[in-house]
Amino acid sequence: MAARTRDIERQMLGAFATVARQWGATPLEGHIAKRLGLSIEDSEIRIIYILGARTDDMRPGDLAEQLSVSRPSLSKSLTRLRTAGIVESEVANDDRRSVYVTLTEAGKEAYATLINFGTEIIHSVNGGLTVSELETVKGFLERFAERLGGPGPVVLPPEAR
Repeated sequence: MAARTRDIERQMLGAFATVARQWGATPLEGHIAKRLGLSIEDSEIRIIYILGARTDDMRPGDLAEQLSVSRPSLSKSLTRLRTAGIVESEVANDDRRSVYVTLTEAGKEAYATLINFGTEIIHSVNGGLTVSELETVKGFLERFAERLGGPGPVVLPPEAR
């Protein structure tokens, strides 16, 4: 039994590696950015996801921590996103030296497009799984991500917050 379990786990690792390679290397989201006419890096798509899903105001430092990137790297990305009209900065009311980063209306539209595109991909490849099977897969992925550690789960609402 233990040998069979290890074999299945090895196969799962291969499946995860394949999904990561295909999702990230094909630049699926970067393709959408281009289609939207945005001159941004594929890695900046993650910023749009996080800002669209945020439940609290986010300072650049909070965003850098959640993305696990350096502040200088994030600063460059935010500059490109500001230039593209996707994000804006607002001075914090509680501390005039601090700023919050938010999506502009164009950024909210980009977020909605990314969510729709991603869910359409998942729908097209789910192979006709039942709702119960989809719930099982979703539950496993959530537990797996939780046990990997890092920031909590990203809950992607259909519209940017």
